[in-house]
Amino acid sequence: MALRFPRFSQGLAQDPTTRRIWFGIATAHDFESHDDITEERLYQNIFASHFGQLAIIFLWTSGNLFHVAWQGNFESWVQDPLHVRPIAHAIWDPHFGQPAVEAFTRGGALGPVNIAYSGVYQWWYTIGLRTNEDLYTGALFLLFLSVISLLAGWLHLQPKWKPSVSWFKNAESASIITYPDSSE
Repeated sequence: MALRFPRFSQGLAQDPTTRRIWFGIATAHDFESHDDITEERLYQNIFASHFGQLAIIFLWTSGNLFHVAWQGNFESWVQDPLHVRPIAHAIWDPHFGQPAVEAFTRGGALGPVNIAYSGVYQWWYTIGLRTNEDLYTGALFLLFLSVISLLAGWLHLQPKWKPSVSWFKNAESASIITYPDSSE
C-alpha cells in the first residue's frame, strides 16, 4: 500500500528518513502553499467553520441537558444536594450480569446508573435551573441555537455573505477595549 505524497513535494516523497514524516506533519495546515487557496478564502473557511464548532458544542450540551432530565434525578438532587448523588444517566446493557447490576445500582436508583461527577448539576443549579422542565427547555433552546449556528456557517459560505479580507484584518473595530495612543 503506497502512500500518496502531496504533489508540491515529490522529491521529499522519496526521502528514506523520517524527515518526510516531520515535513508532512509541519505542513499539514499550510493550506496556501499546497491547496491553491487564497488568504481571503482561507479566512472565510475558518470563519464559517467556527459556526460549525459552535453547533457541535450546543448540540453536545443539549444532549447532556436532555439525558439528565430524562434519566437523571435532578429535581431530587435540588431538594437535597448533600445526600442525593447526581445521576448522569441509566445504563441499559443486555450484557450486564447480576453482579454488574448490583455494582452499578447506586445513588438511590432502581437500576444501574452512572453517577455524574462532572459538576453539571451544580452549574445548572447556579444558573437558575430547578426542574426537569427547565432542563428540557434548555435542551430545546440549545438545539435551536445549534441549528441557527449551522445555518449561519452555511450562509457565510455563500458568495453574497462572505466577509472580505479587510473585515478580518480590521482588528480595531473588532476590539471592544480601546487602548490609548502610545504617542501621547
